[in-house]
Amino acid sequence: MKNLISDVKRNTPKSIPGYYYLKTQNIYIPFMKTTIECLIRKISELNLFFESILKLIDISVKDINEIAKILGVSYSVVKEAIIDMVSIDYIYASENTLGITLKGADALKTRQRVDIQKIYLKDIMVDMITGAIYDSDAVKVSGTCQRDVLLDGIVHIDNGFLDSHFREINEVYQLQQKNNSVFGDGTVTSEIYKTIGILYSKLHYVENRVYMYKSESSDELMFVFSSDSNDRYKNEFYNQLKDSCRPCQEYFFENRRDLVDKIQNHPTRFEPKLMAQTEEARKMLFADNVTEEIKTGAFTQRRYALNDREYLSYLYSSKLRYSEIFICSDHINGLLSNAFCSQLNVLADKIPVFIIYNKTERNVEKSLRHFFNKPKANLYLISSDDIEESLICFNSELVIYLHERVVTAFNRPVVYMQPICDFNKKNVSETVRNLVIKYNLDGFATVNHKKNELQKRSKRNRKK
Repeated sequence: MKNLISDVKRNTPKSIPGYYYLKTQNIYIPFMKTTIECLIRKISELNLFFESILKLIDISVKDINEIAKILGVSYSVVKEAIIDMVSIDYIYASENTLGITLKGADALKTRQRVDIQKIYLKDIMVDMITGAIYDSDAVKVSGTCQRDVLLDGIVHIDNGFLDSHFREINEVYQLQQKNNSVFGDGTVTSEIYKTIGILYSKLHYVENRVYMYKSESSDELMFVFSSDSNDRYKNEFYNQLKDSCRPCQEYFFENRRDLVDKIQNHPTRFEPKLMAQTEEARKMLFADNVTEEIKTGAFTQRRYALNDREYLSYLYSSKLRYSEIFICSDHINGLLSNAFCSQLNVLADKIPVFIIYNKTERNVEKSLRHFFNKPKANLYLISSDDIEESLICFNSELVIYLHERVVTAFNRPVVYMQPICDFNKKNVSETVRNLVIKYNLDGFATVNHKKNELQKRSKRNRKK
């Protein structure tokens, strides 16, 4: 139970005075992964042999043979060094006579060698909302799906952007050099000299969360991002959704007018006792110096869910043992997500999972085929045209009653969930019994029970 409570806490936003929490919405922030073509300047200590040759030329010893004799090396060794020094523009040669260039004179004065090279700076991540620049190792990108809400990038990456963000790009380059220094030469200083342009770019997304709150005294809504420097994401979120939004942002709103009307015509009342118990559980969740026993006691009282996705914590809990899971709703599309369905597929390898849905719900069977495209022996998709319950039941542990509500955001309806968690074993058993009777599930359960018994018997025989 301790790990479960910690997971619920991790996904529960802290309370805001004067507001109550409504829902959590994943928002995906665009990031561009780029490769930048640039010139770098490498500064290193001047080679001692090069320095000796430059000093001799500087005092008018300009003959290669004479230099070789003074240095006590062969003509061929000096000639090879001369070729290298000419290639880096330190000296110039005319027959056997040598002279120092301005670059060579500067190198002799500073005792430093400066080389300009072209490189391709890879794995640069640009936040397309704020323009902030990161190394790719510092950014965790996320895969996105059809139902996800994506912000549109507002940053335009061109040569002007590179020039105005030269310092940040060089800082990332320095960080990459530092991370790779174990393989490099610590005596060499390398820095970006000039950015040339973008060679390659690919759009990625980073998951963020927006928490939606409503004022206790008015219809005012508040949106808070889990990670947001100076409210840059929140402000752009408002800008993009308040007037018109792209197709990938439509899923923030509820487009089914019939569903909205149904919810509004059959409103559920807030229960003050449950609200008080929920607030007590929230305080215990974030309180210091509270024993696990007290936290568990407050947590397992009948209450509203501490966040609208609390049911996911139970799905992912490895400590609680469920004999069956029942999901029943006439709005199954409101529950379906990659996280939810992928975990149900995992659990269906071990225990029966019943999904009871309204066959008249728009596109419901298409959605179910999308998320459950591989048959599972323990996964039962059961259609009905007479569904009154809306719940998730983890048999033997708890039942979560799903209550949907509607608020208006940006002049459009937003549906949110306000579940009630009931840990009473008697209520759980009664809920299972009613579902089995109403939807004729005893046949499925009997078949599954016999199969499990056969598997257990087979394992016992193998052990013998």
